[in-house]
Amino acid sequence: MHPILLTIGDFFIGTYGLMIAIGLLGAIGLAAMRGRGRGYDPDVFFDMAFVAVLSGFVSARVLYIILNFNQFLANPLELILSRTGFVFLGGFVGAIAVLIWWLRRKQLPVLATGDLVAPSVALAHGFGRIGCHLAGCCWGGVCSVTGMGITLEPHLMPDGYPFANAYMDHLEHGLIEPGAAFSLPVWPVQLYEAFGLFALAALLVCVAARKPRRQGLVLGLYVTLYAVMRFALEFLRGDADRGMFLGGVLSTSQIISLLLLPAGIVLLVRARTQPISPRSHPSVAPQPTEQKAEVAAESSGRRRDRKRRR
Repeated sequence: MHPILLTIGDFFIGTYGLMIAIGLLGAIGLAAMRGRGRGYDPDVFFDMAFVAVLSGFVSARVLYIILNFNQFLANPLELILSRTGFVFLGGFVGAIAVLIWWLRRKQLPVLATGDLVAPSVALAHGFGRIGCHLAGCCWGGVCSVTGMGITLEPHLMPDGYPFANAYMDHLEHGLIEPGAAFSLPVWPVQLYEAFGLFALAALLVCVAARKPRRQGLVLGLYVTLYAVMRFALEFLRGDADRGMFLGGVLSTSQIISLLLLPAGIVLLVRARTQPISPRSHPSVAPQPTEQKAEVAAESSGRRRDRKRRR
């Protein structure tokens, strides 16, 4: 755990933010590189990233506030302006909804674009989970398997307020004595998820490189496999403030995963009826930039025909 990268007075730059920035740049670069051969303007992915990040952060914070509403009522501004307190799957669902609206408004194909950016989303998310590990958030539950757990020590912000991590959680619940040097061993669940997401990104790139491939297949695989992975890994989590239901049996993210799983399966089934996507030859099927050129050419041809008739 190494939550602070640089401190300037009471202001600090966190390692979590650094990993998010690296993940975003990597995701945009991957999407732009793969999209160029499919007729996409690389600038589209910068705009898409901005829309996704903004809507995702707002949605993730809103769901966190809903799950911790009593804390919000006690001090609304503290929770709204906090640099922590997000539920990823809440942000994921919110970002997807806004991006579908944005893609339709830009007249971009939803399924084809979803296939293109799915590996980038997994890549960015993987770096984000490394950031969670470094920041100490989203910690794992107590690990009783020898050699599998990690221990955390207390870390303070520049203003002296402690970071929320497994150490503080164990201290508050009486699992360790005041003054203890380390927390109990916990599962490094953030690193497990990061590894799974990087593997998922690689798998999706390989599937996308296959030819022929039906539109919606890559997106469906991403949603389905991530829902399964997240549902399983949630059993190793230990941060109860993410929301627990049914007497602590299921977390908020597990419930959302149960909703995402059938959505991913529907995408996979629907992909069987979709047209084949070209791998690297946009001339096989018109892509967004080509469609605009074709429309312009047709319009110019109609104008020439009208002039001849006159």
